[in-house]
Amino acid sequence: MIIGILTRNPAGWASSRLIETASKLGYKPHPFRFRDIVVSFGSGELKVYAKGLNVIDNVDAVIVRPIGRSSLEQAIYRLDILYTLQDYGVKLFNKPLAIERCVDKYRSLYILNMHGIPVPKTIVSESPGLTYNHIPLLGTKNVVIKPVFGSRGHGSTRLRLRDKDVLWEVIHSLAFTRHVLYVQEYLSHGGRDIRAFVVGDRIIAAMYREAPGMWKTNISQGAKPVPIKRLEPEIEELVLKTTKILECEIAGVDILMVNDKPYVLEVNSQPGWRGIQSVTKVDIAKEIIEYVVKMVKA
Repeated sequence: MIIGILTRNPAGWASSRLIETASKLGYKPHPFRFRDIVVSFGSGELKVYAKGLNVIDNVDAVIVRPIGRSSLEQAIYRLDILYTLQDYGVKLFNKPLAIERCVDKYRSLYILNMHGIPVPKTIVSESPGLTYNHIPLLGTKNVVIKPVFGSRGHGSTRLRLRDKDVLWEVIHSLAFTRHVLYVQEYLSHGGRDIRAFVVGDRIIAAMYREAPGMWKTNISQGAKPVPIKRLEPEIEELVLKTTKILECEIAGVDILMVNDKPYVLEVNSQPGWRGIQSVTKVDIAKEIIEYVVKMVKA
C-alpha cells in the first residue's frame, strides 16, 4: 500500500514521523508537496503526477498536512487538487470539505453555532464602522481580533474596549489592507485551555496548554503541555460531536472552560502534535497511519 504524505515540508517534525511510521508498519510512504504536482486532463482523461508517480492510479490514500502560505489563487487551486483526487477515488485525510471548513474560522464556528455547539460571541464584517458600532453587543470589556485564516495564534490581538482610539485604529488599519474584521468576546480562562486530539471517532490524547499570566495558550508561543489522563464525559461528547459536524477525521480541537462551561475555540484539520506527543504514551503517528489503512481497507 502506498500512502501519500502531502506536506509543505517532508522533513518537518510531524510529516517525518508519518513517513517513518508508515515505513515501519510495512507501507510505502510517498511524500510530496503541492508544487511537485502537475495535473493533465483532456479528451475525457485526467492524470495527477507527483514526483513522477500518477497519484490516482498508484496511491491508496493521502494524508494532507498544512497547505501553507499561499495566494488566494494558490489556495483555491490546492483545494481543487484535493477535490480532484477525491473525485477519482483517492481517500484523503482529511477530505477537502473538512479542510475547507476548518481553515476558515468564520465558516467552522458558524456551522458549529448552527448545530448548538457553544462558541464565543463573534462579530464579522468588512465595514470598520459597522464593526466598531456593534462590538458592544459582545458584552465584554475586552475583545480579540483574529485573522479569518491563520494558526498558532499569529495575528490575534487582544484589545480593551476602553482604549477606543486604539480599537478604532486597529479596525480601520485591517479594513484598509482588505482584511475581513473578525472580532470575538474575550473569555477569561486563567491562561489554560484544552487540546483534544481526535482520530476517527476516538480522542486518542488530550492535554492542557498552560501559560500563566498570558492570554494566548499556543505551544508555539510558549505555553506548556500538561497531560490529561481522561477528559470529562461532557467534554469528550462535545469534542466528538464537533468533529462529526465538520466531518473531520483527524483533528485538534481547542476547548476553553469558563465558569465550568466549555466553549469550542477552533478546530484544526491539519494539526501538529509535537506538544501533545511529549505528554502522552500514545504513538500518535502510528494511530493516524493505522486509521488510514483501516479506512482504505474498509
